[in-house]
Amino acid sequence: MRESYSKNYFEKYAALTLARFLHIKESDIFHDDRPDLRLYTLNLGIEVTQALTPEEAVADIKKPLYASIDMTPFDHNHKDKSFVFEKLDNAIERKIEKSRNYDVYKENGLYIFSHCHNLKEDELYRYFINLPYTYLFFRYIYINAVTRLYCFDFIDKKMSYIHFSKSELITMNVDSLRYEKTCSKERRQIILEKLFK
Repeated sequence: MRESYSKNYFEKYAALTLARFLHIKESDIFHDDRPDLRLYTLNLGIEVTQALTPEEAVADIKKPLYASIDMTPFDHNHKDKSFVFEKLDNAIERKIEKSRNYDVYKENGLYIFSHCHNLKEDELYRYFINLPYTYLFFRYIYINAVTRLYCFDFIDKKMSYIHFSKSELITMNVDSLRYEKTCSKERRQIILEKLFK
């Protein structure tokens, strides 16, 4: 059976990885919009996007499920790393332009699915250090590199990461597919409003 991946899938997958990275419960991450993920206990808002070309971003192409469910749909071995970084540039620029419409938290973050599993910590660090921004709306940029989630802190100029096992990747993929089929953002918003009235 072939699946397609919507915005809801990616937001759920991001939430699952962030819960592990930040040592919080996934239920403490609320799905919304502008930004997509709200972590009230940490006063942190995170926007989720993908590293896509401008054409792909406009077309909002859904990613087909690989024939095997053993891995997530992000496992691309890019030999042309410059193209990967170009797509990261596009994602960051796209979200910087939209950031004036986002709710402001004590800290804001941007989570990018790189769709590339062979990004290395040192090359990502060099990439971030050389970005031409003196100020960025997003303090944290999270890069999903399939088996690792990297985080660059723009204020402290530090990189950290967490590694995921194959069994964790399979579980997160299945949970995210299930969420995509059953989620209702309107229902989540009603729950959120009740919690904070």
